[in-house]
Amino acid sequence: MKNGIVKSKAVTPTTVADKTIMIFQHPELYFFPQYKNIVFSPFGVREHGVSYWIYKAMHFAHIPGYSFFWGDWKNHLKTAKKIIIFDYGYQRGMETYIHTINPNCEVYLFYWNIITPKRINYKLFTDKEAIYSTDPADCEKYNFKYNNMFYCEKYYEPYEPCKKNKLFFLGVDKGRADLLLCLKAVFEESGIECDIRLLASGLNKKRRQELKSILTDKRLSYEEYLTQLQRCSLILDITQFGQMAPTMRVMEAIYLSKKLITNNRSLSSYDFYTENNIFILPDEHDDSLTDQLKDFLVRPFMPYSYKIRKKYDYYEWQTHFHTTIM
Repeated sequence: MKNGIVKSKAVTPTTVADKTIMIFQHPELYFFPQYKNIVFSPFGVREHGVSYWIYKAMHFAHIPGYSFFWGDWKNHLKTAKKIIIFDYGYQRGMETYIHTINPNCEVYLFYWNIITPKRINYKLFTDKEAIYSTDPADCEKYNFKYNNMFYCEKYYEPYEPCKKNKLFFLGVDKGRADLLLCLKAVFEESGIECDIRLLASGLNKKRRQELKSILTDKRLSYEEYLTQLQRCSLILDITQFGQMAPTMRVMEAIYLSKKLITNNRSLSSYDFYTENNIFILPDEHDDSLTDQLKDFLVRPFMPYSYKIRKKYDYYEWQTHFHTTIM
């Protein structure tokens, strides 16, 4: 879930009384530096360096000792009560290793990305009752337990009216480029000033030319990204095919008090949904879309309640993990 965002600046670390720790592939991204003392990289070596490839070879061949290359989270196992491993942070055998050190520790695998044919490491996780996902469709299909997406309350900004309707999007292609280009034209016709930035890496010369009006080579730190969001009144959220769960952009819209335009039709069933704040794009071409957007723009923003923000905050989210200890 990098989406063109590079690591955040150092912040005052947060501690958690109940000894919950998280294992996340890139703990320098997004809001994770706010939880510096409780979130760790899976590895203690630089990814794709020589030591990393030695680890990968040992891990693939089941050669004992590969846990030597795992990160600083190993130093917190004796006092940990709960460990939440994110999908891209999980390595085969982590839960077994953790229970060898601390048999009473609860260990969970958490998917905040949808399952894809290339991401099936959940099959290696030994406690099938301790796998959670943000996506209701994946929960039903793979018999996972559900837990919602979450965010950091420290980033909350109360609503302030903007003088103009300005929309922001920064991300990678993921098959969305042509749709973003079409939507930009529709939005501008509706009176929306668009700042849509698609990272140009991996595109050939012809494709770069076709998409030049929305391409960028510049990645932003999360603080820089948030600064851009604060200057806009609208956030654009375009999900991958089949995705039902709210994305990080949805959480940002809630906590930064921004209106949201999205193609995720399932959002209408969530407790935070209101047609004043969230516009759901139609599945097919609609001649009245421009008029619908104009109507949406003039609707007054309805501030999200503290009850909603509390529900989707980290501290509430981490209490939703519960299962029988292995």
